[in-house]
Amino acid sequence: MRLNGLRLISGVQTPTEDSRKALSFILARRTGIILLIAALAMQIFVPAAGAGDRTTRVITLLSSGTYTAATAYSSSFDVSAYAEGQIFIDVTAEAGASTLDVTIQSSPDDSTWFTHTTVGQISATGQTLQVLTNLGKYIRVKYVVGGTNFTFSVKGVFKN
Repeated sequence: MRLNGLRLISGVQTPTEDSRKALSFILARRTGIILLIAALAMQIFVPAAGAGDRTTRVITLLSSGTYTAATAYSSSFDVSAYAEGQIFIDVTAEAGASTLDVTIQSSPDDSTWFTHTTVGQISATGQTLQVLTNLGKYIRVKYVVGGTNFTFSVKGVFKN
């Protein structure tokens, strides 16, 4: 004897095969709906990756110091993990009618160097910012002090 999808056996009601399939379908459908709602909630409440997720590194390319008339180079730095950067040149003192030429160089092997970016000639105290992209594997700073001397530093902030 059947009663609303149940079978009466020895006075005990047990589900029929059809009612089991119906129950499984309902549970699967509810579970699917719950998972869909959860997935949508994650998209709504989890912020998308953005600039705040980027890795940055600050490198002191040249420490603050007084550099006399000469052509010289900073140490080289591996920047292969970064896609772009900014170079900050901070000139705090200048003697006489001196000039400062700064060139950012790039190298694929830390041996052979190529001009990446030439910064405009500096002839007074102040700050200069130079934006860089397509950094390559290594970079360094070449500087030429003309005249007497300059007191300056060069830092870089690099982002992936």
